Amino acid sequence: MARGMRCISTGCMMAYDYLKAGDNITSETHYSAAGRMYEMFVANAGTYIKLGQMFGQLEALVPPEYIKTFEPMCMRAPRTSFADVKMIIEEESGQKMEDLFESFEERPIASASLGQVHKARL
Repeated sequence: MARGMRCISTGCMMAYDYLKAGDNITSETHYSAAGRMYEMFVANAGTYIKLGQMFGQLEALVPPEYIKTFEPMCMRAPRTSFADVKMIIEEESGQKMEDLFESFEERPIASASLGQVHKARL
């Protein structure tokens, strides 16, 4: 529900940016709208990151300001905080993380659009 609401509100703000610009759509207008979309994709995470990566490759279809804005998402995916990782592991397993792992490195080795990798020992 929250993701859907973020999409709707972001879409409305982007539409307002373009309506306000009227016939004077500038590079700044595109950067503003692209920034709003980028932040929404990051906040929604998961498949939205994958969509953002694909969106950043649509050079023939979207203004260059969008490509530049989404470039970081294509080069490196945002990382999930260790607090969130710990919470997910404990909720999914029903156990304390300390009881599951002998060691678990807080900093991920790598991250991708749909997950990240941590070094751990059972």
